[in-house]
Amino acid sequence: MDSAPDAALAAGNERRRAARRARLAIVLRGAVAAAIIIGFALWAHLGSGRPVFSPHGKPEAGWEAFRQAYEVDTFGRDGYFVRAIQNGYNLVHHTHQYAWRFTRKRGSDHPNACINCHSAESLAYAFAGGDRFDARLGRRISFEEHVQRCYATHLDGFVPTIYDPAVRDIRIFARMVAHHLQLGEGATEGAP
Repeated sequence: MDSAPDAALAAGNERRRAARRARLAIVLRGAVAAAIIIGFALWAHLGSGRPVFSPHGKPEAGWEAFRQAYEVDTFGRDGYFVRAIQNGYNLVHHTHQYAWRFTRKRGSDHPNACINCHSAESLAYAFAGGDRFDARLGRRISFEEHVQRCYATHLDGFVPTIYDPAVRDIRIFARMVAHHLQLGEGATEGAP
């Protein structure tokens, strides 16, 4: 008679041990998965040296000279705004490389970059004088829409959305140059 309660007690203890082992296995799997993800993130950002994992853009030729001439460091040595300016610089000077998905032009085709038609200053004046009425279209056209039209017409490419970095960072680049030139709203090129 005494063996039945002992067997039931032993079976209950075995079930509790099995449940604890199952919980421990689940916790360990989660901990191992989290450790793998954290290890990959640390390797990618700190140890890999691969630019795809870094928020910093590749400094192209002429960026440091531009950075000094236009006093980009007044906005900080690094940060979102400065990285957007650098990406805008790369887009304007190397459009076929940095906005390849919106242009059919290659490096050997001309014009193949925004800088072939526009200077940094002319983009700043276009930004300051943006959002004007276009008589041909019969409506107001924003600076971003002008950039989109350049991709489609002058670069024989495709139209990015207004919120795409290929448009947004050119706007931020033009805004920074306009700030450096101290252009007010509606400023026109060549006006005193």
